[in-house]
Amino acid sequence: MYAATVFIISKRKELSIKYKKLIEALEQEVYVIPSLSEALGLIQKIEPELLIVSDTIEEDLPDFCAKMRALTFNVRPVIIAVSKSSEVDDRLKILESGADDFMDEAISPKEFQARIKAHLRRYLENSFNPVTFFAQKSLTVRSLKKLVAGEKSASVMFGKISNIGIYREIYGEIAYQKVLQTLGAIVNSALNVQDFAGHFFDDEFIIITNPQKAEKIASFLTFAFDNVLNRFYNERDFENKFTLLSSDIKEEERETLMRLQICVLEYNSERFVNYEQIINELFELIKLCRNDEKSSYIIDRPKLYGQVGEKRVKNKVMIMEQDDALCLLLKTLCLLNNLEVQICNNYKDFFVKYSDFLPDVVLIDYGSKQNKEGIEISRKLKKDKQVAPKIIFSSCVHDKKEILSAGADFYLPKPYEADVVIKKIIKFLY
Repeated sequence: MYAATVFIISKRKELSIKYKKLIEALEQEVYVIPSLSEALGLIQKIEPELLIVSDTIEEDLPDFCAKMRALTFNVRPVIIAVSKSSEVDDRLKILESGADDFMDEAISPKEFQARIKAHLRRYLENSFNPVTFFAQKSLTVRSLKKLVAGEKSASVMFGKISNIGIYREIYGEIAYQKVLQTLGAIVNSALNVQDFAGHFFDDEFIIITNPQKAEKIASFLTFAFDNVLNRFYNERDFENKFTLLSSDIKEEERETLMRLQICVLEYNSERFVNYEQIINELFELIKLCRNDEKSSYIIDRPKLYGQVGEKRVKNKVMIMEQDDALCLLLKTLCLLNNLEVQICNNYKDFFVKYSDFLPDVVLIDYGSKQNKEGIEISRKLKKDKQVAPKIIFSSCVHDKKEILSAGADFYLPKPYEADVVIKKIIKFLY
């Protein structure tokens, strides 16, 4: 549930306290601000959804409403003016200057709450996604800004559905919307009224929750998503654990089924000074889940920092190919692109050379149709997915399903253009 932020700008302490209690009873956040200078600074920083402005301020009320409307054009908060005056001309002047509503100070508490609720409901209705019921991006950004501006401890979770774009391309828009609808139902069932869930993009979402609950929520969401995944695929694709976009005569990268990836970090005011830093950290953290073929989550825990060693550049390529001319061509192209190359033209020697070289990308040929040496190598390399290299699998035997099922990351039917191989190698390395 999203708690809106309400500013009460008034010099009258008793009036401000009265309104504050009534609005807090509606489970909204309230700031009481006695001066205009303080109000102007906080409005730019916190971006409230609703402003209640009393005519006790030192500036003319209609002029102040007009100024607020101009200064907050990108946020568009609801502006409610409160005055002792009941003159029609005064009300009209205030409304024409930019206020959304006018209230007499003598208004009853129940009517005051009802009108506040009505304004917030209309304001927020357009800020939520009708499919997932998550907040839209603008409200998500505002929630992160409030987190940075406040002093509350919280965990920020970032989630995305990997490969949903491929799914949308194959199964269509209706099926895609159904996935998002199901995701929304799963996420909303795991949260309570104090938690926040909002989109960053259509298939990416952010959750702000209590640090003590974050890991349990992440564990539940990944478990639940994997358990409903079979509903979205036909039996063939679900059994294969990947989707096929084209025929056996066309090259294709192995695209696994959709999976939910979640990362969690604990907000720390000393570590983050703006919401952009939080987003950047989450984007970097989520990359650690990209090699997992099932839904997964990762948590950024507090850690001690020592001296960081030099990071190894990924540039090692191993080529298992029995055609000497093709080997020479591929090796030359790799060297021209500043890549280290190890050539192997004997399947029996492959794992000896592999252990000595430890490549980042392996180009494997199918081998003989009877023995399928390349298939066996691919399966062995992919047993430990955490340390397995990327595999480009070239073959005269055009059986895309068998090759991708063996763990190949890219299917490359022969004959092929050497430039296609080099471009794919560079993509896998960087």
